[in-house]
Amino acid sequence: MKKIILAGIVFILVCGVGIMFYMGVFTRVTKHILEKDMGPYKLVYVEQKGSYEQTQNTIQNLTDSLEAQGISAYKGFSIYYDDEKKTPKENLHSDVGCLLKKEDCDKIDTMKFKVKEFQMQHCVVANFSYRIGLSVLLGKMKVYPALEIYLKNRHYNKIPLMELYGPKSITYIVPISYQ
Repeated sequence: MKKIILAGIVFILVCGVGIMFYMGVFTRVTKHILEKDMGPYKLVYVEQKGSYEQTQNTIQNLTDSLEAQGISAYKGFSIYYDDEKKTPKENLHSDVGCLLKKEDCDKIDTMKFKVKEFQMQHCVVANFSYRIGLSVLLGKMKVYPALEIYLKNRHYNKIPLMELYGPKSITYIVPISYQ
């Protein structure tokens, strides 16, 4: 009986560690931070005030509205303009939305949707695997501290920060500007 219980515990532990590997818990983010040109991107967005917790719902609602207009959203994104550590939740400001594919840029009704361009620019970039919904939270826990150190060591500003949500990864983009 003890062997069966012990085997069950070992099995659960092995599965737990395997899931943590799959989700990226043990990924060393600092090895994956680089500087490169990013953009241009055509962004359809909603200005969001307050907590960043509604980002996913906002992206989904905008995606649904675009699809109703016959426009396919390419990737979701959010641009955070405030440091969550220094700004009260109710004062946080972000732009949340979707990237447009080139073929859809002319279809967008600019009277109904806000559109702007993220110009090509030199950025600090990090990627984190997107496996399940928890990957967004885990990515913030792992990537943000690594990015903060990288940016501080080079005297770059850490805001604004763009998160670009792809089907397999989350890309964190910080346009380079100096403190």
